[in-house]
Amino acid sequence: MTQLKNIIILFLLTLISSCASKKHIEDYDSINAFLKTQKIDKTKKIILQSDKIKNIQTLRLFNGGEGIEHVIDPIDKIDYTEGLFKKRHWEKMYNTYINDTIPKYWKKEDFPQYNFILEKGTGLVFKQDFLLRYMNSGINEILGISEPIYYMNKKYVMFCFEIASFEGGGNPQLIVMKKENDKWVVVKIIGDYIYR
Repeated sequence: MTQLKNIIILFLLTLISSCASKKHIEDYDSINAFLKTQKIDKTKKIILQSDKIKNIQTLRLFNGGEGIEHVIDPIDKIDYTEGLFKKRHWEKMYNTYINDTIPKYWKKEDFPQYNFILEKGTGLVFKQDFLLRYMNSGINEILGISEPIYYMNKKYVMFCFEIASFEGGGNPQLIVMKKENDKWVVVKIIGDYIYR
């Protein structure tokens, strides 16, 4: 009886795990669609920072600064979200994701069609052991990507994306996408325009 119970529990855990895995891959369809627009060579070795960029960075880029209050430069009153910022939806998204501080990591399975080399840590281009390991390897780019987060009742998905090179740092960008005709399309790319 105990053995049958163990088999049933093992079966249920396997079933739940496979469903969760499928959901994650679907969640990352938007990121994979964006990577296609960047014409990233799928055969080229590129380093992917396995530590996902934290959601707070995605929120900061969309808002123009840290915190819940929408930040617009008082002198140059351009809203770089071009009308995507809606206070009610922003507050809902902010409150949903601001406390999500558990570290998350990319896995090779998240991007099976790319030849990414996963490296743990953040600020990799500033770490001597990392630089020595890849010096003269022909690998020049390091990607950082956040977990996608949803906005405006899941109408939009957004994530932080950064390409850095060994010669110099990168510049984080906020990628905003939506689904049209069952395909993810880029709506807006917002640079890091934080005002203090």
